[in-house]
Amino acid sequence: MSEINFLNIIQVLIAIAMIGFILIQRGPGATAGSAFGGGASGTVFGAKGSGSFLTKATAILATAFFIITMLIAIDSSEQYASTGDGTEQDLGVFGSLEDAEPGMSPTDANVAPVLDGDVSDVISKAGDAMDGQVESVEQTTKDTMQAVEDKATDVIEQVEQATESTEDSDGGN
Repeated sequence: MSEINFLNIIQVLIAIAMIGFILIQRGPGATAGSAFGGGASGTVFGAKGSGSFLTKATAILATAFFIITMLIAIDSSEQYASTGDGTEQDLGVFGSLEDAEPGMSPTDANVAPVLDGDVSDVISKAGDAMDGQVESVEQTTKDTMQAVEDKATDVIEQVEQATESTEDSDGGN
């Protein structure tokens, strides 16, 4: 595991260096500026300018990046490969069935007690329970409707009283 961490660190450093070298390079249109007096701008890296040095450095860094990527892939595939001796690899997503508790898997013995007795009894009990719930909902609806009607009547009376009091204070205008 420490090999992968070391290779990951080296890969990140190479990627950062490669980004820097790519950003430093001049594009193909940058040489047109030298015709108008900018000819001495590339002399820091030698007489040919920075083109050959940065191009070679970028190519070397890119090759190293791909080689390290392949090494990481090979190392991780060997680490997580199945053994090949008939055992299944546990990926940690689902446990195996051997690990489950005996009473957790459905069997005929677990399902049979639920179906003991008459099915019509179970259906009639469920129907009775539903009828009781329906009656409760209907009563709640009636109570709510009555409360809304009472509140609406109160608001209408208040609006009428406010309207009458403003007519009286206007003096009949």
